[in-house]
Amino acid sequence: MRSWQAPVEVKVTAGLLVGLPVAWALLDLIQVLGAGSGLEIYRMPALALILGGVVTTGLVLKHGSARIGGLIVAVVFALLHAFLLLAAELWWVKLFSGLSFAGYGYAFVLLNSMPLKRHILGANA
Repeated sequence: MRSWQAPVEVKVTAGLLVGLPVAWALLDLIQVLGAGSGLEIYRMPALALILGGVVTTGLVLKHGSARIGGLIVAVVFALLHAFLLLAAELWWVKLFSGLSFAGYGYAFVLLNSMPLKRHILGANA
């Protein structure tokens, strides 16, 4: 099986944009099972997973617009987790929101890194 040939920065960014929403959905599973809340709680993690998957697919296929889309996704969900951090009452939700804020911030930084730009743009970067 052939592995994906890309710099580590691209792989970490792809992992963050897909992994954070999956972890968010698993955290929401605790609230659904424990507090009996509805399935509406999965709307935002599902949206984050869909958008992160689209950006990751663009990074794999080396589309130039994937970087700009990834920057927008990272900013929007970093701000969302910052607000969730301020509004949460449970300590583990606060902890996860803070870590997710940091993860999306790191993805933003990696999307601006030169190895990722070279991966997408080639020698023109």
